[in-house]
Amino acid sequence: HVINFNNAEKIKLGRGHDTDVRIHDISVSRLHAFIAKDPETGRLFIEDNGSKFGTLVQIQAPLILKENHEYNF
Repeated sequence: HVINFNNAEKIKLGRGHDTDVRIHDISVSRLHAFIAKDPETGRLFIEDNGSKFGTLVQIQAPLILKENHEYNF
């Protein structure tokens, strides 16, 4: 997925029709989590929306991404 923060402070993740990134999995809530950008530092973070199963983040250390580079996680 390509996520564009030009017109949004938060990106909505979930299986609902009104989310920005739609995930087709029964274990994912309609509005599961948000990806937000800190306006001061530009850093991205994920925020769980109180989902039943929670949100697992597998990255344990800061990950610097290069622009125009494809990543396969």
